[in-house]
Amino acid sequence: MKKISLIALFILFSVIGKSFGQKLEENKTDDFTKKIVKSTSWETLYTTMTANAYFRISVNGDNEFFDLKYQEGKIFSIDKDEELMFKLDNGEIVKVLNLEYKITCEGCGSKGFIGRGAEGIQVSYPLDKETIEKLKGHKVVKVRINITTGFYENEVKDKNAAKITASLNLL
Repeated sequence: MKKISLIALFILFSVIGKSFGQKLEENKTDDFTKKIVKSTSWETLYTTMTANAYFRISVNGDNEFFDLKYQEGKIFSIDKDEELMFKLDNGEIVKVLNLEYKITCEGCGSKGFIGRGAEGIQVSYPLDKETIEKLKGHKVVKVRINITTGFYENEVKDKNAAKITASLNLL
């Protein structure tokens, strides 16, 4: 009986650790530029019946980025300098700008097997030190992804907002 209980506890803690634990997927120094390259695991920003949004935080040298994968199953694009907006729990709106023009492609918005055949997009938004401190200091409650023809907006659950903070703290 003790053995079964220990195994059950081990499985439970493993699942909890996997569910809430951000980890570094990449942590190296570039052989040519000698810049540090790091990125966290892809985590859920929000999911709905029709859309999925995932994020990770990455570092390339002195530059930090909020990388976004978004999938809604239809073709769209995001222009260079298009805004990604975070509404914080104190009411403040934080804006970051997309690095380059991107259009959806098959599977680009998925982070695994699910959604690999649907249209999606992966884009990067540079983070300055002030933005990082705001995102670390306040919970994200809502996000708006601006695209060429409008925007997608959704609330961010507390557990997903905590993942943003944890990912920023990891790097």
